[in-house]
Amino acid sequence: MVIAIARFQLRADSAVSFETAWREASGFLVRKRGYLGHRFGPQCEDRSCYVLEIEWDSIDAHSAFLLHADFRPFLHMLWPHFAADPELFHFEPLVPREPLAAPHA
Repeated sequence: MVIAIARFQLRADSAVSFETAWREASGFLVRKRGYLGHRFGPQCEDRSCYVLEIEWDSIDAHSAFLLHADFRPFLHMLWPHFAADPELFHFEPLVPREPLAAPHA
């Protein structure tokens, strides 16, 4: 498994429209071979930055999405909201995701 992390710095006052665009654009992502899941939301320290974490079965699966015809409309929906080029990196977890602990009573 490979995790792709993307960080997006948004233009001023575009968070609501970016979240709307994300809901539509994410449909392109979730249908791709090798896609395992994702998490998305604003960064706690800077609400004008959003972080996207995508689990892929391999880096090749992510690369295939970047080269697929669906990537262009996916990016086209999101790009107008960016104040800067997105940051992107990948990592391979050394341990599997730990199950969430039960809340303490």
